[in-house]
Amino acid sequence: MPRKPKEQEHKGVFEKDKGSGIWWCRYVDVDGTRKSRSIGTFGDAVNFYEGEKARIRKHIVAPPATHRGIRYTKLVDDALKYSTKSHRDWRNFEQRLEVTREKFGHRVASSMSPSEIHEWLEEMVDERDWSNGTFNRYRAAMSKVFKLAIGNSKLTVNPARLVPQKQESAGRLRFLTDEEETRLREALVKRPLCVPQLDVALHTGMRKSEQFSVTWEQVDFENKFTHLNMTKNGSDRYVHLNSEALRVLKELKETHKRLKLDGNATLFLSRKNQPMADPREWFASACDEAKIEGVTWHTLRHTFASRLVMAGVGLKEVQDLMGHKTISMTARYAHLSPEHKLTALETLVKA
Repeated sequence: MPRKPKEQEHKGVFEKDKGSGIWWCRYVDVDGTRKSRSIGTFGDAVNFYEGEKARIRKHIVAPPATHRGIRYTKLVDDALKYSTKSHRDWRNFEQRLEVTREKFGHRVASSMSPSEIHEWLEEMVDERDWSNGTFNRYRAAMSKVFKLAIGNSKLTVNPARLVPQKQESAGRLRFLTDEEETRLREALVKRPLCVPQLDVALHTGMRKSEQFSVTWEQVDFENKFTHLNMTKNGSDRYVHLNSEALRVLKELKETHKRLKLDGNATLFLSRKNQPMADPREWFASACDEAKIEGVTWHTLRHTFASRLVMAGVGLKEVQDLMGHKTISMTARYAHLSPEHKLTALETLVKA
């Protein structure tokens, strides 16, 4: 039986991240290839190393590698590498995964069960006052980690997928009234660089993550659209540009040329005339100044859809313009067009 170490020091065994408690082995196999492997505790790593060295001394070829011992923290690292390239909402995705890493990072991923993931999520609902929507977002983030691991042949099951989702309330659809928009624009008189951001949001309905990641090569002025790839619903789509959106973008393009900015930069500029990624700071302060309550940037997307419906645009067209995957998402705005319901009711009236 392999000996138990008396002290935390052993040739071939190392702690990759100091203080993590996760120990690795490094050795040269029978065929001369250098190998390293994450094991777990120091004692387990020493036992594994001694067993491998005994096998190598006898010139025994190792069986095909398995991934039973892979830690959840390693799968999170893999998912984060994926997210920076393919996940539109990667900042929130990263934040959620880091929270899950705090709880499950040390665990062997294959040993995690749906029941314990569910129990932890319920605990977080109580401790941090999570909404049903937040519960579902964290569940989805963990499910993505396991799904990627399965795709990379590192696991065979996805325990998070078996955790039941919570039902989310549609909630009240908040949109800007014309009078609120006027007050907001008055608050932007001293913030001229913010006006194009507001205009494009109200005339395209793009999500914040979409609008502030678009680059000039995705804008087609001749055909009047912006091409978005890998949107929130997982597919590409085209955002059509009306005359006002085109005017704003053409002026921005001229500003970029005058400032000699990178031709592949994102569209909107900060106070320092540099591409910006998040309007949260100025939007919140401008809304406070305009005395507008209960709004976020996403409210502008609701405003776009609401104004289309109230102008008589059909729900199917609104679905296409919003990039909704299902009509049920768009149907939330149907109550804003009561004339359609009255027309349907009138069919019951006998001539």
